[in-house]
Amino acid sequence: MTKTITQTTNSMKNVKVTLKRKQSIDQELDLRDDLKKQKPVCNKPSNVRSRINADREIWDKVTVLNQDCRTSGVIPRLEPNFKKADTLAAYLCSPLTDHLSTSFMDLGWGCGYRNCQMLMSFLERRTEDGEPILKCVLDITSIQLLIEKAWKEGFDTLGAAQLDHHVFKTRKWIGTTEVYTLLTYLGIRSTIIDFHKPGPNHLHHDLMDWIQSYFMDALEDNSKETVCITDRPPLYLQHQGHSRTVVGIEVLKSGKRNLIMFDPGRRILRSYRTSNKQQEEDEVKEVEIRQAEKEDADDEEIDILSNDDDDHKPSFTQNSNSLKKKVVTAAHLNNCNNNLPSALLRPFRVDDKSIGRHKQYQILVLGQVDYRNGKMAWDSNKSFLLNEDEREVMKNVTSLTVI
Repeated sequence: MTKTITQTTNSMKNVKVTLKRKQSIDQELDLRDDLKKQKPVCNKPSNVRSRINADREIWDKVTVLNQDCRTSGVIPRLEPNFKKADTLAAYLCSPLTDHLSTSFMDLGWGCGYRNCQMLMSFLERRTEDGEPILKCVLDITSIQLLIEKAWKEGFDTLGAAQLDHHVFKTRKWIGTTEVYTLLTYLGIRSTIIDFHKPGPNHLHHDLMDWIQSYFMDALEDNSKETVCITDRPPLYLQHQGHSRTVVGIEVLKSGKRNLIMFDPGRRILRSYRTSNKQQEEDEVKEVEIRQAEKEDADDEEIDILSNDDDDHKPSFTQNSNSLKKKVVTAAHLNNCNNNLPSALLRPFRVDDKSIGRHKQYQILVLGQVDYRNGKMAWDSNKSFLLNEDEREVMKNVTSLTVI
């Protein structure tokens, strides 16, 4: 059962902001009482983190994600790709964010976990009160283990029931609700925003507007840079059947906008040419990649780092067992020098028309989003860390809803 408090905004036409709580029938709570409890809470952000970090029972059972699975330093290398004639401005997330992609073992079901790990990579490097917000980036089975542990302690009882209280060592998908539950269990603040339907011409203007303001609000008013790298965390974006990580937004001179996203279902690495062919032969190694997934035909995504010249396109060699594609591993990229060509990287530019193919979206935002001055805004002054009282209130999943 769901109770809602609805406010109609004046600055957004026919848009309502709803605070929604998921509840089972026998655990119906009064939302207003919960909101009142949040106001007088004294913010002591280190309490939960200190207790969780000192809990040997947790950390002795989990496994840290292998560094070879992560590609670091991606965000700063994107900058040259937006300095084009049709780009008015581009706003990117914090450079603390790594890229991760699905592996052979989690193709087809691991996108939620990989997007969660991208958020974790930011949290691992971001410090608060002199310590990292998150102790480490966890592997998939460890994420599953902690989600189940959170359920056993009373977090998101409705979501736990929907997944039969079991995800450990399964191929069950997870989404924003499970990631919210995991983060809350670890004492980390996050907010879910629902965008229930597109606007005129089936375009999600409200979604694009909010993402643009989220990144632009981090800048000084007099900033005149075409490409701005902010300190904002990446965003976890979900629609039916898939999720991706938003690392920025591009505004074109035509007025159109493109989301810049890391899709864990697509590899970030691609072949490239250098002026030194021998160096390329030494550095770029051939590995076998099974094409276990077909590209989603509905997602007309443009590779912002590809070249129109056919000579720059990846080369494929067909044999009876597999397709061979010339790529390099994430570990190889991380070990290379800072002059590595940005064309080796492969995030995606997704326009508002492509976004409009899905009716409903959810965004999970690290930190707190408040409704103030007629809009939902990310609170840069709010700690990422929860105290014990806040964590207790957030055991039941809440979301802000634009309808």
